[in-house]
Order: sequence, then structure tokens, then C-alpha cells
Amino acid sequence: MSEPSFLAGRFLPHRVLPGWLGEAEAARLLAYALATESRFAPTKLADHGTGRLDSVVRQSAVLKDLGAFADPLLKKALALQAALETALDMAHTPPNSTQIEMVAHGDGAFYRPHTDTFTGDEYTPGGRRRMTMIYYLHRQPRRFTGGRLRMFDLAGAETIEIEPVHDSLLVFPSAARHEVETVSCPDGTFADGRFSVNIWLCG
Repeated sequence: MSEPSFLAGRFLPHRVLPGWLGEAEAARLLAYALATESRFAPTKLADHGTGRLDSVVRQSAVLKDLGAFADPLLKKALALQAALETALDMAHTPPNSTQIEMVAHGDGAFYRPHTDTFTGDEYTPGGRRRMTMIYYLHRQPRRFTGGRLRMFDLAGAETIEIEPVHDSLLVFPSAARHEVETVSCPDGTFADGRFSVNIWLCG
């Protein structure tokens, strides 16, 4: 059964903040990612409180430890919360936890349509994601193609595409359905891929 027609063309709101960290800090963060290449692991899907690999749904690599970058990034993200809740028409809810990770998308990487919100059997106390923040960074000039974030309307039919622009922050409600289109980086070099820092405010 298709969704009601009145949902077609209606999207949950999003915002893009260009130049979020600035050139110098973005360069430092990217250098950290490249220096820790060996610590990136295949990204897993949430599965009843654990994780499982599923190369049909998602192909990428994740780094859970952002070292000295983690706390400043989370603090900077939290400082935006109140203004972004207003901009996204979300009720204000003090976060009871935050989550952060860095993800690398190399040649052939993707993430099929999904939402970030933990619900049902995947819910854990303190783990219900409300607001998704994605910070993009990559070598310049860009050495990959694809990798846009595609957001779906409430009917799941129409989409809008958002480019992963270096040093930009994309923010949207975690309930929004979205996907990462396939990345093409023919030489396969890790450093030439699409990098992002995912931050979630939970509550």
C-alpha cells in the first residue's frame, strides 16, 4: 500500500552550515583520520543491541575513537542544539547522551535507505537518537564522485540530494529517512575517500 498522497513532496527539515570548523581545524581533523587508517574497521549495523556486518545494506569503515577531537566537537555541537531545534521545528529536549564516530567511504561504499533513530528492539536507554549532525571533510580538490546524502520525503518517493561539501555540517532530525549514494574513487586510495564525522544528540 502506498503512502497517502498528502505526504508526497513533504520533507523533514534540514540545515547546512558551511565552514563549520574552519580550514585549519578541518585540515587537522583530516590529518588525524589519515594517520589512523589502520584503526578504521568495517561498519556494522545495529542489531538488538549488538552489531552485524551487512554488505548489502552498508559498506564503509568506522573509527569510534576520535581522540582529543571528540570532546571539542561534541561541545561545539551541543552549543548549536537550541538554535537548531528551533530551526528544525523540534521540541527542546536536554540530551541524555551523545554519540560520535568518523566514517570513511571509499570506492564502492554506500549506505542504503535508513533512519538513525533507535526504536523497538534496537532501543537502549540513553540511545534514542533525536538529532543527526554530519560533518563532511575530504582532500581538496575532491578526488571522489558520488557520496551525496539523499533525503526522502515522508511518502518515501521523492528525494533531495545534498553534496558532502568539505568543512560543512548537515543537520536533520534523526527520524528522517536518508541514504548515502555509492562513492566512486577509482584508485582506491584511503586518503582520497569521503570522510564524515557523525554526531548524534540523544534523548
